Amino acid sequence: VATAVFFAAVLLLPVAQAAALVGAISGIDIAIAAMRRLLAKREKPPLGPVSLSIFFNAAQLYLSAWAAGLVLLAAGVSARGGINGGQDAVAVIAAAAAFYVTNHLLVATAVGLATSRHPLAILRTAQKIVLAQFAILYVIGAIAAYAAARWPWLPVLAVLPAVLAYHSLRQRIEIRRDAMRAMERMADEVDRRDPYTYQHSQRVAIYAHAIARKLSFSGPEVEMVELAAKVHDIGKIRVPDSILLKPDKLTPAERRVMETHPRLGFDILRPFSEYGKVLDLVLTHHERFDGLGYPNGTVGRRLLLIAQVIPVADSLDAMTSARAYRGARSWESAMEELRRGAGTQWNPQVVEAAVAVLAQEDRGVARRPSPTAAIA
Repeated sequence: VATAVFFAAVLLLPVAQAAALVGAISGIDIAIAAMRRLLAKREKPPLGPVSLSIFFNAAQLYLSAWAAGLVLLAAGVSARGGINGGQDAVAVIAAAAAFYVTNHLLVATAVGLATSRHPLAILRTAQKIVLAQFAILYVIGAIAAYAAARWPWLPVLAVLPAVLAYHSLRQRIEIRRDAMRAMERMADEVDRRDPYTYQHSQRVAIYAHAIARKLSFSGPEVEMVELAAKVHDIGKIRVPDSILLKPDKLTPAERRVMETHPRLGFDILRPFSEYGKVLDLVLTHHERFDGLGYPNGTVGRRLLLIAQVIPVADSLDAMTSARAYRGARSWESAMEELRRGAGTQWNPQVVEAAVAVLAQEDRGVARRPSPTAAIA
């Protein structure tokens, strides 16, 4: 919604005024969002990063508006005091392209600096996802600008519905984020039931993220793997402590109960649309490449590669974490075990990526052993 409004402002106002307005609104919007999070006590972000985020977002859109405005100036559109329908269609399309490229190039550069990825690779990934969405918003902005130039009273009538729609959308996004935070915290509570597995899901998410990037998955695919890893064991919340925390070998009946947790996790997450794309990754995180896993005994060649990342990351953390009945294996020993199990328990391609990227990886997640134990 904001993109359409910003582009309409670029088409209606002189370049300097449009850029200043777009930058100011963007900065104020980010500042208000940060203040809301602070007041809601969901987050207490440090002042430095928040200030940098406000400045970057304002500057990013300020420069994007300038780029689009300069294109219109070069085409003589702004000099005529507004767009004239089909006569200026090419200039409007070029301005939209300038706004889009400048905006996303700046974002990709910032993300690239933060993640050590090449900005163009990030741009290619984002382009497949958001180009169509932004194209629609630019069309809406152009139509709004065209209408406003001819019927100045029209924007006044449209302000209230637009504001209501915008805040409704923002509220919906916040609700979705809250739901995802709740699921992740619930998964953390599952790990917290046993100090041996405390932060297990967080570590698995770190390893899975690194492996997925090594496999050259797209940005959204990496996010899917990481999201699924954070909640992959959430089904264990329905497994009794007498089984989950049993320090001895499980009986066949107890093992059958334990092996229901992937499907239980699938059922817990299914009502939440935010997890729709990762449900299968949660369901299959205990499947084996040779088909001897659970819950369905699906062989590796029938599973997507993306579904075979978490089993490796999960096993790696299980091997390198202490249990009441055994100590933690060394990182080198765990890597050797992954190599031995490649082609039987795990997908060889995923194992190769895991060994390559994690052999020297600084895991940096504290392990907290205690007298109680859980069966992985």
